Amino acid sequence: MLVSQRMTRDPVAVSPDQSLADALRLTREHRVRHLPVVENGEVVGIVSDRDIRLAMPSPLTEPDPGVADFLAATPIHTVMSRSVITVGPYDAVEDAAQLMDRHHIGALPVVDAHGGLLGILSETDVLHAFVDLLGPAGSSSRLEIALNDRAGQLARAMRIIGEERGVNVCSLMVPPGGSGSQRVAIVHIGTIDPREVIASLEAAGFQVGWPSLERDLRGGGLS
Repeated sequence: MLVSQRMTRDPVAVSPDQSLADALRLTREHRVRHLPVVENGEVVGIVSDRDIRLAMPSPLTEPDPGVADFLAATPIHTVMSRSVITVGPYDAVEDAAQLMDRHHIGALPVVDAHGGLLGILSETDVLHAFVDLLGPAGSSSRLEIALNDRAGQLARAMRIIGEERGVNVCSLMVPPGGSGSQRVAIVHIGTIDPREVIASLEAAGFQVGWPSLERDLRGGGLS
């Protein structure tokens, strides 16, 4: 899944010389938390609602009119993040998610090859993307299949599900890691009663959990 498929196009943006009052108003009007800062057609920073809140005087030391005057008089470039991390429209969403996690940020401006603003990808956009990937719509069952970490094991399991049992695979993910020489495939299949599929997989030597291997190992699976 590409960033271009999940980003918000033509996002609300500001210039470095606009005031914090402008930025605060825009975040509230458009219900956004991050505003790309654009100058001469290029992204030069990003400002968040948190940046604005941290810059504001404390209401304990400054009356409301003083806070309003401060916001109106303070330009965005004084509080914006200048070392802005960006992604391109054809980057993978999972790579963008890793950037957000690594740098502890909540949004990434999406730019073209010249640094022009195309969109913005937020942590909410990433969450929705992974929900779609991991939780397919419609009636399905979630299985975990333990695989020996060698070529052909996943294809063999998919052949049993699709060709032998005639059940559609709605989604498939094999996370990295695992214990020793094993990996775990997380599979959603198009049936609400997967017992025949499980029986065929187990007859072929696979260990299968419904909905998880951990639950079945604790004795919570099929009896």
